[in-house]
Amino acid sequence: MTKKNILIAMAATGILWALGGSGMTAKAAPPAEGNWTLLPAASDEFDGNELDSTKWNNGIWYDVTSALAFSPSNVTVRDGNLVLTAKKENYNGKSYTAGAVESKFEVPGTDSYVEVRAKALDKRANVLSAIWMQSSPLSVVMDPNPEIDIMETFDYGKLSSTLHIWRQNPSSHVQMGTNNWNTGLQDISADYHTYGLERRNGKLRFYFDGRLAWEKVSTVDAFVEMSRHMVLSLEGHLGAPVAEHLPKEFLIDYVRTYYDSDFAGIPEDGNYLLVNAKSGMLLTVPDASTEERRQLVQASLNGNSTQWWKLSRNEDGTYCMQNQFSEKYVDLKADQSVAENGVSIIQYSYNGDSNQRWYIVPTGDGYFRIMSAMSGKALCVKDASTAEGAPIIQWTFENEEDRNDEWMFMPFIQ
Repeated sequence: MTKKNILIAMAATGILWALGGSGMTAKAAPPAEGNWTLLPAASDEFDGNELDSTKWNNGIWYDVTSALAFSPSNVTVRDGNLVLTAKKENYNGKSYTAGAVESKFEVPGTDSYVEVRAKALDKRANVLSAIWMQSSPLSVVMDPNPEIDIMETFDYGKLSSTLHIWRQNPSSHVQMGTNNWNTGLQDISADYHTYGLERRNGKLRFYFDGRLAWEKVSTVDAFVEMSRHMVLSLEGHLGAPVAEHLPKEFLIDYVRTYYDSDFAGIPEDGNYLLVNAKSGMLLTVPDASTEERRQLVQASLNGNSTQWWKLSRNEDGTYCMQNQFSEKYVDLKADQSVAENGVSIIQYSYNGDSNQRWYIVPTGDGYFRIMSAMSGKALCVKDASTAEGAPIIQWTFENEEDRNDEWMFMPFIQ
């Protein structure tokens, strides 16, 4: 078994293990409390010989950062690491180059933990290493476009973490909080360390080598609920690089994403009636409509296929739900800010986007919450109504007695 496979096994079982001879300490990825399941589609061990183009874009949505320009040639995979290099060379109007990547996969928000094991670029080079989360392009639909900086090497003795929002209507930027936690080390770039972010129960928790560095109660739902891309980059925020200490490398050993659920009892792919735990009514396409954007409702059993839903698992562990009458999919309406409570759940033709993908999470007694892979909010009946035809919306999952945000998948037998 390779050293990296041993580390993966330790992460899965929650073991703290010191690796002698290398100066490396490996901490199990997820915090102790929770039923953490690794999401392979949102993780990467960088064990190949090149960047996995199914998971990553080489480069990010801006071309330069202060004195440095991003160059695709500064991104490589070697010896089990993603390697982002800073060099002294002319490129794209700048005198230095750097590497950066943005994930194509979505790191879920609600009930997630993501950890990156990395060795920051040598402090002496004066080029900032950054592990952060944001999704491009910034858009009105994704307002407030939350940015979560898990680690930036502004101070090599501290874990520097910051929250930002980048609203697009109108365009504005607000820093929503920052924290500089003393690691007890003089220079974190001297070795590998683990940098983690947990998002659960309305809180963000930032970790350094398994130690809690910052706990932040969010006043903006999107920080703790909304899916984000992972971004790994070198930046020019420290000022002019020091040429005599270049080239140097930012080494990323792994990115691992976990979801706090054992996903036990999720139904197999097939046709189901979706029964609401509060009302006992069924998820329904009203009026036998085939219209795009028609809002879904709850209704009593009617015996026709407007209440049949084909459940299909996606490669990333999420699910799609297709109505067997209209042939359209359960869809989070995405022509406004999808981060808000109350956004309509509609039917729409398949497009493969994350607003049609859902995590199915068991809550007990055969019921499940259906969580948007985009917004991190739950599919629920508006106002916990028991009325015929009550609309279906998204809302922050509250796990309260109303249970209008829990559903049973009842196999449909013709």
